[in-house]
Amino acid sequence: MVSLKTVQASNASLRAIPNITALFVGGTSGIGQSTLRQLARHADSPTAYIIGRNQSRAKPFLTELQQLNPEGHFIFIEADVSLIRNVDQACQQILQQEKHLNFLFMTPGGISLGGRNETIEGIDYLFALRYYSRMRFVQNLLPLLKSAGPSRVVSVYGGGFEFGINTEDLDLKHNFSILNAYKHSITMTSLSMEHLTKTHPTVSFLHVYPGLVGTNIYTNSFPPPISTLYNYGMWPLMWPFSVNLHGSGERQLFHLSSARYPAKESVLTQGVPVASGDVATGTTGETGSGAYLLNWNGDVRPSRKVLGQYREQGINELVWRHTEDLMNWAVHC
Repeated sequence: MVSLKTVQASNASLRAIPNITALFVGGTSGIGQSTLRQLARHADSPTAYIIGRNQSRAKPFLTELQQLNPEGHFIFIEADVSLIRNVDQACQQILQQEKHLNFLFMTPGGISLGGRNETIEGIDYLFALRYYSRMRFVQNLLPLLKSAGPSRVVSVYGGGFEFGINTEDLDLKHNFSILNAYKHSITMTSLSMEHLTKTHPTVSFLHVYPGLVGTNIYTNSFPPPISTLYNYGMWPLMWPFSVNLHGSGERQLFHLSSARYPAKESVLTQGVPVASGDVATGTTGETGSGAYLLNWNGDVRPSRKVLGQYREQGINELVWRHTEDLMNWAVHC
């Protein structure tokens, strides 16, 4: 476990990295919002793009960020990122205005108890949020990420919980279930990150399991009485085992900015410096490999056997080819 004292000391040193530019997808609530607050507190004049669904609701938070860091630039982009075409439009705005991007932090998602719910692009709504739209942000913004140092992608979902997947039906068009969607979103994220580390070795990729965090995910996902039952019946029982939302934001900023999780190939800077030898082990078992599975506390989660088997079978490349093909088809359907 990386101690909270270490995390806080690292975050306090973030001002040493100049001209930080970041994108937060899902940054108006929960873990994304908490992490963005920490960036505003600790970075020197950052530029942060925040993507959310409702600009009017985001205004109080944007005001708060500006008060936390009067020299910072906080730009809201209104978009429903369950649609790949909307992701493309949001990325185009950033590509036109920026020359580099240090941090890409992604948390969009939700919970469902129902069946497949397709968007107009033919992708399940939550599957799109948890995986496909996130990968489209990565794909579109790699030119900016490759131009930055440090350069890091963090996807917060289920790193370390990879399972076997149906490689004949990756988008679950024919074999959809809540459990299958959960497994595919997690495993395909980790496989794609491994592939991207090989093709873009100056960018580091982190798939993070955040632990049990007290967010408003149930309130946002379900109407009463289900959300009420969770908030007042289940959450009090789970709270002793949870991660504080403020503390989660501190730790996620550490994941974004610490040189503990470097890219495979050296760049000008890999983040806030760490003690000699304090570099994490990547998914392949190699220190500093560029792709990492992390627990909520900064520790590396063991790479499950299935990832090694898929790596030997070339499934990483298969998953990424499928992802590119489906995303490109979605925007033209």
